[in-house]
Amino acid sequence: MKRLITTLLFLTLTYTYVDAQVNFTMRRADNDETVELVSLISDGEGGANPTFLITWSGKWCTPCMDVIKSLGAAAKSGKVQVLALNVDEDWKAMKANNYHNNYWSNVTNLYLDTDLNNSFDTYFTTSSAPVILFFDELGHIQYMDASYSLRSYMFVDFFGKEFIWEDSEGLNSYAWNYYLEHEDESNVIPETDEEMAKALEFVKRSISLNANYNNTDTYAALLYLSGQYTEALKKAKEAIDLAKESETDYETTNELIQKIIEKM
Repeated sequence: MKRLITTLLFLTLTYTYVDAQVNFTMRRADNDETVELVSLISDGEGGANPTFLITWSGKWCTPCMDVIKSLGAAAKSGKVQVLALNVDEDWKAMKANNYHNNYWSNVTNLYLDTDLNNSFDTYFTTSSAPVILFFDELGHIQYMDASYSLRSYMFVDFFGKEFIWEDSEGLNSYAWNYYLEHEDESNVIPETDEEMAKALEFVKRSISLNANYNNTDTYAALLYLSGQYTEALKKAKEAIDLAKESETDYETTNELIQKIIEKM
């Protein structure tokens, strides 16, 4: 079972800081109209809406799409908006297939036109994707990176849990990452522990939004970590049933069951 196990250097948004306001011109994917960044992020009151802009190339760049999909799911919270900027030279051919709309929601789709004055490539390289920018309430770039591993749950400490509260995958990733950080500890972590309680809360919310093998397995793992072995075994078996239904490999859950049995 493959899941996100990276940790983020971003948590305080201080990994990269650029105290500058930039503006550039792009085209909207829905109607080809030119649009400036400042108009997209303006809040109408002299400030700006916190905004992620992620570049992507084509349907072959699945990792780019995964980043956009994750942040787009979190955008349902209303905490941020997400702009997806296609930087492929053959945008028109891709647009004809309309496939960019099949991968994410809550995202404004844009594309690069290098013939425009003051276009995106005037400021930033388009030779790689994704390039990820975060603009704060002043319209300043607070964070820049080029990372396939960036996911919504990594911003919880900055935006609060509401940021991913409607994002089942993000909630599960947060809880799973907590488990990975503590799975080798010999002591039981009580469910009353603040961070454990948070991880349990998140995975339960994930399951309530979309019960599946991944989050049910995560729940079983956290129950094991908190010493609730009978419930952990029950959830692990439920996870395996879900895995069989979806034809998903569940070897790691079998390994978890062995750990649980050894503790019972």
